[in-house]
Amino acid sequence: MKRIFHLLIALLVALGPMQAMGDTGRDRSSNRAGKEKERNVRKAASRKKKELREMGVKNVRVKSPGDWPRSVSVPKDTEVQEMAGGAPGAGFTYVSNNFAFVSKAKLQPEAQKTVARLCECAYAACKAIAEVLPVPRSSADRGEKKFIVELQPGMEEYYAAGGPTNSAGVFLGAYRKTGGPLKEADIAIDKVMIPFPSLGIGRSGKVEREDIDTHALVHELTHQQFLLNSLPIWANEGWAEYVGYVPYVGEDLDFDRGFSLILHAARQRAEHGALDFDFKLEEFFTMNQQTMYGYMPQGKDTYMLSVMTVAFFVHLDGKKGVDAMKAYLQALLDGKSPEDAAQELIKPHRTAARLQQDFIRAWKSKKVKVSFPKK
Repeated sequence: MKRIFHLLIALLVALGPMQAMGDTGRDRSSNRAGKEKERNVRKAASRKKKELREMGVKNVRVKSPGDWPRSVSVPKDTEVQEMAGGAPGAGFTYVSNNFAFVSKAKLQPEAQKTVARLCECAYAACKAIAEVLPVPRSSADRGEKKFIVELQPGMEEYYAAGGPTNSAGVFLGAYRKTGGPLKEADIAIDKVMIPFPSLGIGRSGKVEREDIDTHALVHELTHQQFLLNSLPIWANEGWAEYVGYVPYVGEDLDFDRGFSLILHAARQRAEHGALDFDFKLEEFFTMNQQTMYGYMPQGKDTYMLSVMTVAFFVHLDGKKGVDAMKAYLQALLDGKSPEDAAQELIKPHRTAARLQQDFIRAWKSKKVKVSFPKK
């Protein structure tokens, strides 16, 4: 019996170092994977910065509110997992902290992470804005009420499912009532649809391109995040474009470079006369969707004007601009009409004509020529 006991002791002693060696091996493997990921993120950031330089985008320092986000990273607790138990032929569902991704084709693990991390970063960016401005839908984690993102494996499937021609993504929203502040229960349809190619993913569900233009997806996700504000079309598109312009550098949404990209695009549009408008800025605040979109085929970029207007109040009009935007959004949330809410934007400048002059002057100081009728 003693001999058996001693043999057991010897065996346990021998197994101890083996277990330790196994743990050490796993630790080393994990460390190697972590370092490799860090290298890949740094490389992606370096490539993005080089791409911006080659586009001619120059970093422009601009004043921002003290609590405005400068750079928002992918949250460290971001996780994604495949949901089991779906109906046969129904596709695949992947869930992250705040999103549910529904896909007709299976996503490989790296593709799952790529999509989830970008979406969670966009959510975190809107949440950071919500700490400054009233954006209630991004003010807290979603829990079980996930935002829906529908992934289509190809452009043909995307168009067949209702994706607009020549678009890279779309937000599909519908409401059960009109007028007044929206509530969660009023939303009948609420999803972003994006095709694999816009995410650099092939039909096989594998990541084929790491360097992708994230503008379309982040733009559509921002529509989703700002939904409960019941925004007029200029602000709805303006905020979606503003966040969409923020470049995804490595695994950060770099707000500092976002304004530089907006400025770069505005200068290009101005050179082609796309910022010479035949309506007043005050009229833009209450313009309906059909009218705003109708200017685009005429070569008048009302989309660019929408993001320039957001950037003006946030970055170029000082503290009074940010306060005016806060009051404007809050007025809409309180159920005021677009006409009444617009007065909150005008009030700090005393008159609509003075606001228009200040808007023109502010962008002129950034070498962007924009014009409206004086009378």
